[in-house]
Amino acid sequence: MKKTVKVVAAIIENDQNEILCALRSPQMAIPNMWEFPGGKVEPNEDIFTALKREIQEELHCEIETKELHNDNTHEY
Repeated sequence: MKKTVKVVAAIIENDQNEILCALRSPQMAIPNMWEFPGGKVEPNEDIFTALKREIQEELHCEIETKELHNDNTHEY
């Protein structure tokens, strides 16, 4: 049986229309690939709260969530 893991990612854009991406560490799963910052949704957590928490943990920044851009299910 396949396991489903819910994750969130932020598309963070500045005033110059630049978008923030992060390069995965060589020690991580799927190494040296570009990704949007984010992470796993905790049990009983909505996606917007999870995204704010993940950005605070990873980037030490506070963000305002505006809208859901895309909802996708992917199998590895």
